[in-house]
Amino acid sequence: MAPPLPQRADVVVVGAGFAGLATAASLVELGVRRVVVLEAEPIPGKHGSGRNAAMARRLIEDDVLSRLAVRSVARMGELGNGTPLVRRVGGLLVGEGDALDALARIAAAVPELAAEVERLDADAVRALVPALAGADLAGGILTPGCGVTDIHALLGAFADRARAGGATTFLRTPLTGIRVAGGRVVAAETPHGVIATEQLVNAAGFAANPVAAFAGLAPLPLVPTRRHLFVTAPWGGLDRAAPFVWNVSAGYYFRPEGTGLLLCACDGTAWPPEDPPTDPGAREALAAKFDAAVPGLREVRPTRGWAGLRVMTPDHRFVIGADPRLTGFFWVAGLGGHGMTTSAGVGEIAARGLVDGAVPAPFGAAFAPDRFTTV
Repeated sequence: MAPPLPQRADVVVVGAGFAGLATAASLVELGVRRVVVLEAEPIPGKHGSGRNAAMARRLIEDDVLSRLAVRSVARMGELGNGTPLVRRVGGLLVGEGDALDALARIAAAVPELAAEVERLDADAVRALVPALAGADLAGGILTPGCGVTDIHALLGAFADRARAGGATTFLRTPLTGIRVAGGRVVAAETPHGVIATEQLVNAAGFAANPVAAFAGLAPLPLVPTRRHLFVTAPWGGLDRAAPFVWNVSAGYYFRPEGTGLLLCACDGTAWPPEDPPTDPGAREALAAKFDAAVPGLREVRPTRGWAGLRVMTPDHRFVIGADPRLTGFFWVAGLGGHGMTTSAGVGEIAARGLVDGAVPAPFGAAFAPDRFTTV
């Protein structure tokens, strides 16, 4: 039986996906004990957190995001209590020369990446992943420290750490209102009662703007975007230990998944803040794209697929920090497809922002909500 809803909390976190549970886990590690996580669904991570491609990609087209991803994946190594959460098969980013040059410059600016990345010409790429034979690409960048994450174990590790530190998660308990007085948050409303609090964390994923509306706040430019993932029938043409492959120019990625492959055409369609259905034409569109771009995979066909939402901002950076329009309202949103990879780092810097009053540099300025707001 779930414990009764407390009458008061130091921090109420809305959302039990990667952003919310990682923030709760980091808060209790910093000594905050009365942390309550509210989740509308019957299980944590039902939406975007449970529907991602599980690829821990640390070299991203933004040096700030790359720094956070490196920090986060390193932190994941401490979370599993002896169980590896990331299988470091490596990541292979391929594409045109200009795109690879830009990624190489970012890697050079991040010490951990600079020490490991390897630039490969097209022949070396095809030797490493023979399925790319015939693909149109100039070369690639290999990042051995990247890999594939056990997303359910990672989410469970955050939940366990939060619970061990005194945080309580309430499932089937949606936020239904936010009480405001004197220009600050004073309570969170739920169907089961009201929780007095002076800090509310909006980690609600695609529902982040609806949560803000409870507090009377105008929305931020957060755009939920539908993307499809597909898994193929068994196919033995790719080594199970092969790196994931991501074409940053043509827009597709694939990796081993079970006895088949996981495929994505990097599609993106703006979608309302609700669970998206699978587009009936998405499978055919993906097959056509892979047939043209990766001739070595023409014999494989997707058998099942699903859709999830990535929440994007105009500058593709996150929104993490205090809202200048309302004291006590803190955003952890807009994680734009990198939420799983950066989750440990996101939780750490968000908790620091809540406890210390400022998100650590360089993330504070880069992710500040006030870049989209007017007071």
